[in-house]
Amino acid sequence: MMFSSLRGRLRTSLESGKMLPGLAISCSVLLYALHFFVGGGQARLIKDSYNYLSMSQGELPGTPFNTRIVGPLMARVIAVITGTSHHTAFQILTFLSIVATLLVLRKLISEQGGSPEWQAAVLLTLGCGLAATFGYIPVMADPLLLFVACCTLLALHRGQLAFAIGLAALAALTKEYGVLLGLPVSVVAYRRGRRSVALIAASLPMFSLLCATLQPAGSSGIGFQSWGSFTIAMFGYHSSLFQLRGPSEYPKLLYMWSWSVLWPCLAIAFGIVLSRLRNRDKLGDHEISFLVILAALPILLLGDWGRSLLIAVPFGCVVATKHTLSRSNRFAALLAAGGLSTALARPFHSDPLPPIALTLTMIVISAASSILIGIKVLRLSPSGSSESFQQGLDNPTSEAVAR
Repeated sequence: MMFSSLRGRLRTSLESGKMLPGLAISCSVLLYALHFFVGGGQARLIKDSYNYLSMSQGELPGTPFNTRIVGPLMARVIAVITGTSHHTAFQILTFLSIVATLLVLRKLISEQGGSPEWQAAVLLTLGCGLAATFGYIPVMADPLLLFVACCTLLALHRGQLAFAIGLAALAALTKEYGVLLGLPVSVVAYRRGRRSVALIAASLPMFSLLCATLQPAGSSGIGFQSWGSFTIAMFGYHSSLFQLRGPSEYPKLLYMWSWSVLWPCLAIAFGIVLSRLRNRDKLGDHEISFLVILAALPILLLGDWGRSLLIAVPFGCVVATKHTLSRSNRFAALLAAGGLSTALARPFHSDPLPPIALTLTMIVISAASSILIGIKVLRLSPSGSSESFQQGLDNPTSEAVAR
């Protein structure tokens, strides 16, 4: 009798889609484990990783790594508590950050009215992208910053401005462009008539980062000796990457990055904001927060924007949830298929390599998903010749759901 009741509840949950977000997170965890244990991530270290490890061991690397103190400090605490190495502690921190990010993002989308199918599609797409990237290079600060960004948005959504300001200051000390999180908090506080709070929100993260930059650049690890040299290197990042990768590999890398930052969600969110502006409608707190983050695109796109632009992803996902495309199970399926196939088509660093037939199949599915999603988004473009985007935004029962 008990097993029959349990089986009935399980069937009901599957039919209602309530289990889909959990399955999406589980799939992301599985892909992370494959890249970490089989793909070589367990022993993988890049230049950034060496700097973070030297910070966690009490040494001072060069700029800008000497200002990214939160991740190494947390890894050091984990190492003391668990008795593991700093390397292992950082890997634990990265894994926990990714899982916690997906859980908080699910909460954010759910509170915006996102269906279980839409939640699952977003979580699977983002989770698989994070798994493919950070399962292979787990000693990084970006997953922790993404988690802090999600928490900041959740605090902002619930009106906890003091908590949001504290998180924004923490983000600034996690990675330098985390200072941007103070701006949407400031704007939202100002719109709510809290001008003194708005001033604190704008200045505290910047002040925190400024204090961190006052300490001299160290010689451990691999970094720059000044912010000037770091800035010059950033402006030359993509030209160097193009020369390194070549004209055939460089576009592939940009394509994978675009899926890592959920380009369909960002495109829909941008369309919503643009539509509001064109029609002179009042922007909501989430929409103006997303617009403020978008204003920093020239900075975020300078370097490896497949990681730096992650800070905009939770804002974009929350705004995109307001459109009827997020209520279309067909569109959710396309998003999930595109995200999963792109992650599976990415290079898998193992021996033996995955079957070439599998990789080619995933490439075809990824390309087809991108094309179909692009067509759907363009059909809902907020251009003067089409009002369907605005209709889809304003009318939850619009025909856009069935498209």
